[in-house]
Parts: sequence; C-alpha cells; structure tokens
Amino acid sequence: MAAGTAKPSRVSTLAALSLYAFLSSNRGGLFIVYMPVFLVEDRGVSAAYALAAVSAAFVAQSLLAPLAGRWSDRWGRRKPFLLAGEAIALPLFVLLPSLPGALGPVLAFFAAESALAFGGPAFNAFVADVSAEDRRGAGYGLLNMTGSWGAVLGFAVAIVIVGPLGLSSLFYFVGIVMVGSLSTLIFLVPDTRRPPTEHHQNLAELKPVLAFSAAVSVRSLGAGAVGTFFGVDALALGANATEVGIIAIVGWLVSALVSLPFGRFIDRAGEIRGILAGTVLMVGGLLLFFFATTWLWFVPGQSLRTAGFALLNPGMLSWVARRAPAGHRAEHLGVFSLVNSTCWSVGPFVGSLALTLGGAPGLFGFAIGATLVSILLVEGLYRPGRAARPPAGERVVAPTAAP
Repeated sequence: MAAGTAKPSRVSTLAALSLYAFLSSNRGGLFIVYMPVFLVEDRGVSAAYALAAVSAAFVAQSLLAPLAGRWSDRWGRRKPFLLAGEAIALPLFVLLPSLPGALGPVLAFFAAESALAFGGPAFNAFVADVSAEDRRGAGYGLLNMTGSWGAVLGFAVAIVIVGPLGLSSLFYFVGIVMVGSLSTLIFLVPDTRRPPTEHHQNLAELKPVLAFSAAVSVRSLGAGAVGTFFGVDALALGANATEVGIIAIVGWLVSALVSLPFGRFIDRAGEIRGILAGTVLMVGGLLLFFFATTWLWFVPGQSLRTAGFALLNPGMLSWVARRAPAGHRAEHLGVFSLVNSTCWSVGPFVGSLALTLGGAPGLFGFAIGATLVSILLVEGLYRPGRAARPPAGERVVAPTAAP
C-alpha cells in the first residue's frame, strides 16, 4: 500500500468482498444448473454423460484447492489469487459455446473451473481475516446473502435471454458479469498483506480438519448429484428452461433472506448445532424431490435445500477457520474444500450411476441416504453439547446495507 494511504477498515473490505460475491455467484449458480442442460439440450449428450462431465471439472477444482490455499498463506496475500482465477476463466467461458461438438465445451469448462480453484481458499480465508472471532458466522452469512442475491439476479436474466437467444447466451452474459467481478477486485478489494508462512502442515497436523471435513461432506455426494441433475429432471417432469430458472430463483431468494440471520445464529448457538439443523433442512428438501410428481414440487424442495445450506456453509467455514493454526488459515480452508468439494463434485458421477440403476427415485434416494449418514457422523463425533463456543474477540460491525 502506498505511503500516506489509509489502511482499509475491516468493514469496507468485507463490503467489497460482498460485492464480489454478488457478481461471481451469477456464474456459479447458473453453471451448476444450466451446464448439464446445455450439454443435453444443445449438444445432444445423455444426462449421465453431462453429469459426469460437470463432475470431472469440479473434481479438478477441488484437488487444486489445498495447493492454492498453501500458496496464499505462504505469500501472505489473497487478492492476486482471486484476480488470476477470474482473468484466466473469463475467456474460456465466453468461447465455450462456439466450440464444436460436446468435447470442446467440456474441456473449456474443465479448464475454467480449474483456474477458479485458485481463488476459492483465498476468498474464504479473506472473509475470515476481516471478521472477528465472535462474528465470523455473520461474516460468512453476509457473503452468503449477497451471493444469493447475485444468483437470483443471474437466473432472472437467464429467464429473459434463454428463450429468444438460446442457452449459449448464458455464457456471454457470464463473461460480461465477470468483467464486473474483475473490476471490483482491481479497484475496490484491497491487497492486504499478512506475515508469510514458510512451514506447511503435515498429514498429522491436518488430521482434525480432515476428520471434520469427511464427517460433514458425506452429504455433499448427494447434494452434488441433485444440484446438477434437478434441472434435467424438471424438464422430464414437464418444465421448460424458464421454469427451471424459476425453481432456482425461488431457492436462492430463500437463501438471500435467511443467510444473515442464520449466520448470526451460528455465532450464538455454535457451528455444530447450525450444521446439524441445516442438514436436517436439506433432508426435507430431498424428500420433496423424491416424491415429486410434477416439477412444482421442486420449488419448495429447492427452497429447503438452499435454506439448509445457508446454515451449513457459515457453520462449516467458521469451524475450520477458527481452529486453523496461525498462518495456515487458507491452507486449512483449502483442505476442507478438497474434501467437501470433491465429494460434491464426485456426486454427479455417482448420481449418474444411481440414475442409471434406479432412475430419478434411485438418485434422490441415494442423496437422502448420504445426508442421513452425515447427520449421524456429525452427531456422533461433534455432539452439540461438546461444541466449543467461539472465543470472544474484537467485534466487526456489518456494512450498513445489511439488514
């Protein structure tokens, strides 16, 4: 930072990161739902192939997360990793619909998602860096809220442009939004510096975060399968591309409304109670998917799933960030992302097998089973009565725009 320039406050940094989350969530939410639909509808592949292709891209992203987190800690910086991921992925997403056949778009999507891996751990560590210990749940909740509003806007635009312009138009829209993401990072997000960390954690030192990540991530196998498949299944139950967008919008709107109060609940009640409550909500949503006879059932089903994730996400990230040793926050969050995101990313592939063997009921039944196993593991290993409350620390006031 140049001499004479005032150090940015934690509040202003969190506000800038919230704007970045608002813009970048347009990309993530749209591709989870519409990339499989694009491959099925535009390129004529099977639903199982589309799920497996999307799964491979997200698995590659997950595998790179610990390395990206370690580099961020070692350099003591976060912003350059966010910038690099966005700058590399942008042209790949824009070019994707012009590539021939099915393999070209799949490879471009794979490369773009791999590039974005370098920003994930740095972003989550950045939020923890600028949130006080006793307000970290609220910090992640705020980012969930702005990200959800961004997803609502993204799907609203998708509904307007997909009909007349086709599914390919989504990739050009994402490219325009990513210009805004890059501008936010360049001009608004400060390049904060932290003491660099030379030592990286060995396997024994990472054992606590690995065990926690495994326990909470079993349900991600089912979540990944359902998250990438429900749009295809909604089409099979009579929905059109616009109505698929409506399902997603309602779900993200629920998340936008509850994320901040749910994040504050995490700070009051503890991470484990929030994780358990969120997982139970997700079971309720999956049951509605399982018994659905029309696509309209997916509206409350998706709403319960996103409300559950609004509890799960700040709970999981806050737990990992609070227990990470000094100087290893991004590395631990990267390891968590490796386990959690890999389970989510493998989910579409495993779900494609369940879909092949048992149809839609088989896939949703698998997701319900995986989620119940996660509840049992978290309850058995991290009983709420034993969950440590976050230590008191300096409080951070949320931006005035937050409710």
